[in-house]
Amino acid sequence: PPVTLQARQSSNPIVSMAKKLGLRTLAWISVYMLGYFDFSVAWMITPLLLSVMRDQWKKDKRNKLTAARESALSNEQAMIEARMNVEDLPSWVFFPDKERAEWVNSILKQLWPYVNDYVRHTLFNTVEPAVESALKAYKLTPFKFERERVFLGQVPPRITGIKVYDTNTSRKEIIMDLDIVFASDLEIVFKVKGIPARVSDFGLRGMARVVLKPLISQIPLVGGIQVYFLKAPEIDYTLGGVAGTLEIPGLNKIVERIIIEQVKNFIVLPNKFSMPLVDTIPNKVLKCPDSAGVLRVKLMRASDLVNKDGFA
Repeated sequence: PPVTLQARQSSNPIVSMAKKLGLRTLAWISVYMLGYFDFSVAWMITPLLLSVMRDQWKKDKRNKLTAARESALSNEQAMIEARMNVEDLPSWVFFPDKERAEWVNSILKQLWPYVNDYVRHTLFNTVEPAVESALKAYKLTPFKFERERVFLGQVPPRITGIKVYDTNTSRKEIIMDLDIVFASDLEIVFKVKGIPARVSDFGLRGMARVVLKPLISQIPLVGGIQVYFLKAPEIDYTLGGVAGTLEIPGLNKIVERIIIEQVKNFIVLPNKFSMPLVDTIPNKVLKCPDSAGVLRVKLMRASDLVNKDGFA
């Protein structure tokens, strides 16, 4: 049965106020000590600027995620009538070759609790042992997911437009482009060496290509499926706990670049996620890229080349 998603516990307002008071007190004491010991004013201005930049960046991120989440939870007619931001409107509004996909979104909404159950099972039984094994070399074990605080949230991905190619394609495959917006309220809490960390409010926006190939004469009529992004999707997230230190302006860009690189290595062209649907179709048919032809290059003449191999 699917996992029942529990509502997040609201934080104690007294504890929250005490934390804010402690942080502000620490900040004022730091400023006082800098002045007391005659440090340069730059030591006060630099942290202040970084703090303001970080707060503004978090505010912009929060507003953007809230708008995307509202668009994901509302139907397309309500979105257009509300005159939301241009980037939040479905792609079929601007591109006539894109079709509406509300029926797909209805299916995703019903499937989402079961997807949550599958992802939890994968995280606990596959991802957790793999990550713990990788962290052993850095002596950062044990690594454990908090079983009661891992869920994908209530907001499923939303398909804002779909295009099916019917020309210039092989007769043995079906190619679709899906515009995906995922503004999740997910929460994944884990511990590294007993220190808690959290990933929440994950967002993703991009165009995914789905290829059904090869078409066969037996049920299920499709031999396999390929899924990949034509270019790296936009990814957003919020870090908490010990991982929250990585959201410092400048450092957060480095972390984001690392995550984008890992996503590219997994599911951005030329890398593809592929899965055969029948036993008679070998996996190499789906993993190996199709060749469009052969390009032959013959070098005729060269001059003024640098002697790199040491031969005259």
